[in-house]
Amino acid sequence: MAVSIPHLREQLAAMPLLSPYPQDLAVAIVCDTFRMASQRPPSQAEWAKLEQRLKNPLFQEQVGMLAHVLLTSDLRKKTVLYLTPDRTPQARLQQFFEEVHPLTAEMIRSNVFRQEEFLRKWVAAIGADIEGETEAESKRRLKDLDYRQAVTDLRKVEDARKKEADRRKELLQEAARKEAEARGWRE
Repeated sequence: MAVSIPHLREQLAAMPLLSPYPQDLAVAIVCDTFRMASQRPPSQAEWAKLEQRLKNPLFQEQVGMLAHVLLTSDLRKKTVLYLTPDRTPQARLQQFFEEVHPLTAEMIRSNVFRQEEFLRKWVAAIGADIEGETEAESKRRLKDLDYRQAVTDLRKVEDARKKEADRRKELLQEAARKEAEARGWRE
């Protein structure tokens, strides 16, 4: 019983997030999901340690978005089905929140690619399959969607453009200098 990304996105579109979830409520929703799977959820102290370990200023809004996604879609049921005792909830949560950084709640809510990336990263954290995709196809799609890689690639392109512009500027200055020297010699 694989996870259908298009179906989840339809459900989320039907239940838009109008205001952020209070942190306590968001944590409770995530913890209840683990309880439904008969797993001991992280304690308050473990949540605090996780937040400190990640050093992510977006952690609370990402927890809120995870709670929203779990509460308003079939992803909660799928999560309960796929959770296995081979990994602790803390390990799954840490993996997920490390991978979704630096996605903001607004990006997830308003950008279809970031929302799909967020959903796919949760599906990967729980060890579920994506409907209609092989494992390799799912990994390739997630790699294609990776926001951090897109930002890195954009920076590389911007750096290359800047270097090229600097090189052109130097060439133009050198040409102008040579022309001025030649003019001075002729006059």
